[in-house]
Amino acid sequence: MATPLDALDVDLLRVLRESPRIPVVELARTLGVARGTAQARLDRLEREGVVTGFGPDVDLGAAGYPVQAFVSLQIAQARSTTSPPS
Repeated sequence: MATPLDALDVDLLRVLRESPRIPVVELARTLGVARGTAQARLDRLEREGVVTGFGPDVDLGAAGYPVQAFVSLQIAQARSTTSPPS
């Protein structure tokens, strides 16, 4: 079971949401904690799957892709009634 988030975790996630590429030293300074504390919290949040990446959010419309679609394909295999080529 994952450890519940406390106020520092929530603040850390807020800062990362606003600046995903912030260096850990700057993250620690912004939060008012030691660098090791910020790194340990970040490592735990990654390990527990709370933080899953550090990439930028992309506005697809502004990038030239105004339509986004999700497609699902399900294939049911059936036994072939024809003989294989020789």
